[in-house]
Amino acid sequence: MMISKSNQIQLHYYFSDDSHGFDATVRNECERELLYLYHDVAATLGLKLLVQSEPSKEGGFVEFWKFIGENSTQITLIVTAIAIILSRKPVENKKLTKLQIENLELDNELKKQELKNLQLKTLKDNQIDGDLIKRIVELLVLNYKVIWRRSNFYKKVANYKRIYKISEQRFDDAEPVGSDREISRNNFTNFILSSDDLPKNEIVEAKIDLISPVLKSGNFLWKGFYNNDIISFEMNHVSFKKMIQNGEVHLNNKVVLNTVLIQSRKIDENGHIKITKSSVQLVIDYSINNIKYFTEEGKDYFTD
Repeated sequence: MMISKSNQIQLHYYFSDDSHGFDATVRNECERELLYLYHDVAATLGLKLLVQSEPSKEGGFVEFWKFIGENSTQITLIVTAIAIILSRKPVENKKLTKLQIENLELDNELKKQELKNLQLKTLKDNQIDGDLIKRIVELLVLNYKVIWRRSNFYKKVANYKRIYKISEQRFDDAEPVGSDREISRNNFTNFILSSDDLPKNEIVEAKIDLISPVLKSGNFLWKGFYNNDIISFEMNHVSFKKMIQNGEVHLNNKVVLNTVLIQSRKIDENGHIKITKSSVQLVIDYSINNIKYFTEEGKDYFTD
């Protein structure tokens, strides 16, 4: 099935009363999330995009966005994909999947090659069909930012009790394309992620240049350089911690720990992934002045 041209999206907020006023703060917060989502979609597909706001209309509250890009084919791709992402009920659970996390910005070589194979920048209007759109949407939902922005938008409208439903529709130069897609209030939660927390990240053989160990017993944080950043971390390798506290390891300023590092993460309000906690579960080996020493547990780690 061929996809009709479109270059605009209409979003209609339906209110439970007869007024047309929209709390300015809520409206701006909703618009902010949508604009980020639009640009994240375009960036994921490697396409340029300018979003132009059109005059609002009454009847509840109706907003128009016009999309401007390098050609009409690319704009149709973007508008159609956005319309589906905003209105189609997700089939995944309400947490970001491991696959979405692993493809944070679709920057791995496999996804780059797949996008390249689609040749989105050279497509013609008559080459956009349902199968292509389906594949594009599948790629887009692997980008956590797209899913997270959509979740934020639905959180905003769900918290604004006057909105009992929304609808969105594609347009082509002010002419409607297809039918509008309605989402009722009782379906808003289907689009909302239950948590901003991400799956813990386990890094095997994470090299930490030790700055300061903890020499006394207690729940104190160690410090070290990891990936050119200073991190504070819990030392959960009990036997290694006891070796340090008992003075069995002669420390200097050239100690590097080869570890199994666990990092807890969450998404901040700007859509960036932040490390909230780091803990070393195991010291596989450590080096002092470039001389390597294995821990007892480290000797067995790769043979278990």
